[in-house]
Amino acid sequence: MTDIRLIERWLPIAALGEESIRERRSMTALPPIYYLHVWWARRPLVASRAAVLASLLPADADRERFLHVIGIHGDPVATRSRIDVAKRTGENLGPDPYGYKRAFTYAPSGEDKGWLASATGRPLPTISVLDPSAGGGSIPMETERLGTASLANDLNPVAALILMATVDWPFRHGYAALESFQALSREFIRRAEPKYEGVFPPEPDGVQIVGYLWARTITCPYCDGLVPLSPNWRLAPGGTGVRLTPHLGDGPGSEGRTCTFDIVNSLTDQSPGTVARGDGTCPFSDCGRVIDGDVIKEQAQAGRMGEQLYAVVYKERVEVGTKTGRLREKWVRGYRAPRPEDDNGAEVRARLDEKLPEWEAFDLVPSERIPDGNKTTEPQRYGMNQWLDLFSPRQLLCHGTSVEVFRQMLVPTGPQAGWTRAGRRPTGIWRSHSTSC
Repeated sequence: MTDIRLIERWLPIAALGEESIRERRSMTALPPIYYLHVWWARRPLVASRAAVLASLLPADADRERFLHVIGIHGDPVATRSRIDVAKRTGENLGPDPYGYKRAFTYAPSGEDKGWLASATGRPLPTISVLDPSAGGGSIPMETERLGTASLANDLNPVAALILMATVDWPFRHGYAALESFQALSREFIRRAEPKYEGVFPPEPDGVQIVGYLWARTITCPYCDGLVPLSPNWRLAPGGTGVRLTPHLGDGPGSEGRTCTFDIVNSLTDQSPGTVARGDGTCPFSDCGRVIDGDVIKEQAQAGRMGEQLYAVVYKERVEVGTKTGRLREKWVRGYRAPRPEDDNGAEVRARLDEKLPEWEAFDLVPSERIPDGNKTTEPQRYGMNQWLDLFSPRQLLCHGTSVEVFRQMLVPTGPQAGWTRAGRRPTGIWRSHSTSC
């Protein structure tokens, strides 16, 4: 058998590109591992499987069979071209123009694995794929789905834990891992929900909040207006964004010089950004001066940088008609301007101040100083000297509450029982809980 691998001679780049985009096109139907943990460098599963398979197969391997095994059971490039034309002409291509499910959903069959073993000349368990910087685990995940063995790790401990939960535990424990996870999730929610009461304003039935969007604020040194900082005010493709309405009060230096926000649907109606290249721009019409970046840093370092809620992202459950005349529920994303009840910052800050001393004492929040470095020096220029300074009060309150509840679940006798000053659990307690947790 030749030592030249298929990946050195051929790879269906265009088809893989379209399938990779198709894999991520639906934000509500991403591959399941995407919902385990957000990882900023997660590779598409179809591209990962293709890279692994093409690295194992010889250069003369059956290319049609290769496409089948990675889940491409049609011509995604030609279909994409047809869809683009149909958008211009108004042609209806039906609910499934590709003619097959997204590639990542295809699980290689026993026949597929037998073909791989025959093509490589080795039984699958004896083939190992090494990925020393596995990140979110896409490559080892697809390696295991192909029936081969994976050796993977990552320098980042968060990535290493994600890797175990993505690849090791499901393949080792099967549905028992899922059942344990679901039981723990239910117990976590039961304990945590009462602690979050009042942190998030109530919403009507059928509305689910996706996120609250905040802007950092400074005070204009020339007119004393409160300036929300953002490089642009876009919210979504198609023109959805924010328009600022500056309230001038009684003129420069007076009280009440703040901005309110409206959601607009046209790019031309959006307000221009208020910060660029480190410098700010005052949005008040009777000022409009450039605010030097050093002034912004000085205010931040003095603890005078604040935050202002400028938009709320939500999903609303609506009923839509299908082509057969039936009604089905659909979640539609929307944006709205903040209401007074959305900004309960004073209550959140008070609750955080009450909990923070205890959380810092038992290492539930990252109170360590941010070390100097190529990237880590930047937040220090804006007065963020500890890791916990990177979080807003609401974020820190919610994260701290979650860690507190989780530790209570690990040590049922109390939030501090069994923990050392550094927050590490003694070895004996770890072993006693390792099976269930």
